[in-house]
Amino acid sequence: MKRFLVFTALLVSSCFYSFACGYSPYGEDVRYCLFKPDYFNYYQYKSFFYNADLWGFDYGRNPQDYKLNIDSNIADWYNYTNKKVSIDAIEDFNFNLSYTDIHSKSDNDFIKYLYQNNKTTAITYLKMAKSCEMVSSDTEDVWERNEESNNRGKFELLDKMVEATNKEQNQYFKRKYAFLTIRLAYYSGKKDVIKSVFESNFNKSKRDYLYYWSLFFYTFTKENPGYMVDVANLMAYSPEKSYASYYYFHRDFKIEEALKYVKNKEERANVYAYASVQKVDKNLDYLREIYKNNPQSQILGFLLLREINKIEDWVYTPYYTNYTPTTNYVDFWNDKVKVTTETLRNRSENDRLYAKEVLDFINTVDVAKTQNPIVWEASKINLQFITRNYSDCLKNISLFEKEHKSEKITGEIEKIKALCITANQENGKAFIKPEIESIILKYKDDPRFIFALGRELEFRGNITDGLALLSLIEETAKETYDSNDVEWRSNRLKTSGNLQEFSRYFDYLDFVYSAQDLQIIVDRLDKDSYTEFQKIIYVKLLKDKDYLKDLLGTKYLRENQLSNALTVFKSLDKKYWDDNYNAWERGEYGDYYVFDQNPFYDFKYTDSFIEHKEKYVVTKLAVTERIIKYLNLANNVNTKDRDYYYFLLANCYYNMSNNGNSWMMRRYNSFGYQSSYLNESYIDEIEYRNKVKAIAFYQLAYQNAKTDKFKALCLRMMDYVEKNEYSNSKKVAKEFSTYSSDLSGCENLESYFKARR
Repeated sequence: MKRFLVFTALLVSSCFYSFACGYSPYGEDVRYCLFKPDYFNYYQYKSFFYNADLWGFDYGRNPQDYKLNIDSNIADWYNYTNKKVSIDAIEDFNFNLSYTDIHSKSDNDFIKYLYQNNKTTAITYLKMAKSCEMVSSDTEDVWERNEESNNRGKFELLDKMVEATNKEQNQYFKRKYAFLTIRLAYYSGKKDVIKSVFESNFNKSKRDYLYYWSLFFYTFTKENPGYMVDVANLMAYSPEKSYASYYYFHRDFKIEEALKYVKNKEERANVYAYASVQKVDKNLDYLREIYKNNPQSQILGFLLLREINKIEDWVYTPYYTNYTPTTNYVDFWNDKVKVTTETLRNRSENDRLYAKEVLDFINTVDVAKTQNPIVWEASKINLQFITRNYSDCLKNISLFEKEHKSEKITGEIEKIKALCITANQENGKAFIKPEIESIILKYKDDPRFIFALGRELEFRGNITDGLALLSLIEETAKETYDSNDVEWRSNRLKTSGNLQEFSRYFDYLDFVYSAQDLQIIVDRLDKDSYTEFQKIIYVKLLKDKDYLKDLLGTKYLRENQLSNALTVFKSLDKKYWDDNYNAWERGEYGDYYVFDQNPFYDFKYTDSFIEHKEKYVVTKLAVTERIIKYLNLANNVNTKDRDYYYFLLANCYYNMSNNGNSWMMRRYNSFGYQSSYLNESYIDEIEYRNKVKAIAFYQLAYQNAKTDKFKALCLRMMDYVEKNEYSNSKKVAKEFSTYSSDLSGCENLESYFKARR
């Protein structure tokens, strides 16, 4: 025989997707960034783009990167052919073809050009180059079964390369041979050859890509700390070797030591630049040093951009999403710091002060003398917005738009303009101004921008337009996951643990806002006056209007405003209830979101208990109507069976709790196993978890009961609800010990209930 009202953990999911436990987005999934390095032509430094997942270093390059940043060797050959051969043909030979593909009948346009124009020196060199590729480290015998033979072949080829280098009279090809020899010597472990060939063929008078590529291998032969200056120069001047210079040497790099060996201001700037890419914390002091020593440093503009990306993460990420910054140089997760919305806001505000320091630095810079003025101008605008200097920000945006109409970054400047105009409004009076409507429509497919704009409105009291923009993200979202998709947290309260995370506006609206707030939104949706622009941004809310009314009525139930809840539920037509609340249809709801029992008469895991005197489809409307009806009857002193109605109400309020069969009356998802977990964001959370009203109504049923047998049942129910588990009732044992044994199972419940008369 089943035990009466067995308590069990039941996890119920909702179709409205939210995170209550388990996976939590982090890193690049939540990092906010308006200024993407791609907009400023810094592809050569892609390895050092600010990146939360890799702590600031993107190791990979995709094919598009090669198109945007042509390899120096490819560009060299392109110029050698007087630009008569395409870059693609040269790249095809360089990356895909082998030694045997170099012949007069080749289909490759680069090889064709060399044969047709009798470039025999170039052909001879390329054959030697492809021979070297065949014995590079990529084709090593990993099992070392033929190590002696392989080394012998490698050393023989190295001797030939040294000889070819020495014999070559053409200085253009002599330096190319020298580089090949140095590289082969590195893979052959011949440091003496690297040193002699480099020192004989390269000097600082011609510091082209071959010089720096060769310098990279030459650096491994040095033993004194002066090599650190060389690796800093490699990062600053050689795009192809910038990451390698970091990868192989950063662990032993010490800026204090390196500065002792610099010979001029440029090298001093390069040393500070090399140290800068390793810093995930504030780097303004190093930026000042780079600018002071070399204002035209190419890497300086990139490092400024990287600092802006840090500040965006530190300020925007917590401000807009309630997540901690994705690369924390301050330990947020220690025992001494409780992460709440307040601490996040304070952290964000503190980092706005740092943004002001960087802005002050930019104001001292002669932008016209920098290598990439546009990054300085754009950064200034972004920092003015971050520091809430809205008037100057808008003035500079106006100037920027006139001077840089076709730049990639202009689109981001437009977005900052919309954010700035929106943020520069008085709380309670904010709205979407007409001058930014075109910007919103232009970038409505950018979820991070639309979300930030929605939050700015929301923070200033315009929750209607704010939520409309948040909902618009879902309407324009791609079917597959995109790294720009938005996820955010609810507010963190001082005593909260892990709060819910959201990717959908409905969950957020359900979780955060009161019935009064939602009523404002619903009232707006009921109006027919919409401009063409408003029809676009309100499209999702208008589609969801009935579901939002359902939510509004549910919120009124949570707040115990039963008449308001009934009014809202009645405003929904029969089709809505038929489409969403029966055994065959769920509408937008999940499979578990269904009333499969009557909350007044039935209990989970319990056989026949109370006779169903009324036959109806259980919906929120039907239940609310009967709660009000039974309350009126129970509270009327002239009602004959007041105990009966109080008992039904008690059953219903129990079933509307986290352990009942009708939790859907109060929630859109429920986690029954968390019986002790109180979520402060729901106004009725204590009632939902502790069933205070159920106990009170059982008490009233007990007080109005006409028989001891029914009183015993009321006590049994009070004990169960209070403990949330089945055990022998102390209340029954104390007052009605005769019935204690009979109430230990479910087989006599029906008769006990009938005994109320």
